[in-house]
Amino acid sequence: MLRSCLVCLGLLAVVENPSKCGGGLIASEPADGGDAGSARAPGGQSVVSGAGSGAAPVAVPVAGPAGASTGPGLVTLASGQVCPWGMAIDATNVYWTTCGDPTGGAVMKVPKAGGQPIALATGDRLSGIAVDGTNVYWIAGSEDASTGAVMKVPVNGGLATTLTPRPGPPAHIAVDDTSVYWTEMMEGAVMKVALGGGTPALVASANSPWAIAVDATSVYWLGNGVMKAAKGGGPAITLASPPPILPNAGIAVDGTNVYWSSGPPGASSGVSKVPLDGGTPTLVAEVMSTVPGPIAVDDANIYYADGSGMVLKVPLAGGAVTTIASGQTNPDAIAVDATSVYWVDNGSTVMKFTPK
Repeated sequence: MLRSCLVCLGLLAVVENPSKCGGGLIASEPADGGDAGSARAPGGQSVVSGAGSGAAPVAVPVAGPAGASTGPGLVTLASGQVCPWGMAIDATNVYWTTCGDPTGGAVMKVPKAGGQPIALATGDRLSGIAVDGTNVYWIAGSEDASTGAVMKVPVNGGLATTLTPRPGPPAHIAVDDTSVYWTEMMEGAVMKVALGGGTPALVASANSPWAIAVDATSVYWLGNGVMKAAKGGGPAITLASPPPILPNAGIAVDGTNVYWSSGPPGASSGVSKVPLDGGTPTLVAEVMSTVPGPIAVDDANIYYADGSGMVLKVPLAGGAVTTIASGQTNPDAIAVDATSVYWVDNGSTVMKFTPK
């Protein structure tokens, strides 16, 4: 999973096992022989696509009928996705990126209640994604991974807009009511730009920053430890100092703590927490795999996944670990709302478990 994530971002040049990114490339033209410039996907399924300023919509494959149950409480919201990577949710929909390997990625959307997925935008080497009440924001790259961009598109579809071009491939992304924040692993920076676009600003210089989260005052990320900086910019503050954490580790924040997942060679394999202002880290739960995965929190539990293909939860204070799902293929992103847990499975599906 680690190698596949880096390949999709262009940080490694070759794929040792292409099936890790969903088994192939997204088709650049309809499989039914239709017009590649039309706004229809293979099999006649509709897309709402905005590949860039003035660009014609590009057909991309989307799932067939959604909502098929694969176990008690477990529902498939979308299938047939190629390298689903990032995920975000709002009150009614689930959004995700299919990364493109290296071309043909898409920004996708499906109702939480189930329905027909649609593509909101297309691009190359898509990765992190975030959403607010108006727009979906994501990271895009170029086919040769030489450049990148921070993009947005309205949640109901429309013209995709470049907020700022970037050198190299940015990675993860977060959003608040004024700005979009992202990490640049190769450039060694945590950056931000206004929601409307403009000149990007440096939040902090950083050693290999990867996963990112924000609260009302600060930006948090994983890199050479668990790090924090003021949203307005300033020095990076170390909250916890494990060795460098594997890039597919996750981070989340609430009003009290920062939570993260980690594994060898970065640190003890597990889910940990540390107070927002720093202190002694606490190992909340061990994980069954040496490959850490994504993480999300609500007011009672931590939800996480790892390289064993399991999706789990544990109380914020620690305690018994509950298995939500097993037999998944490299879950790469996870989110939670008041009733359900959602994740993208790198094997090609978008999943939901209710009740959480």
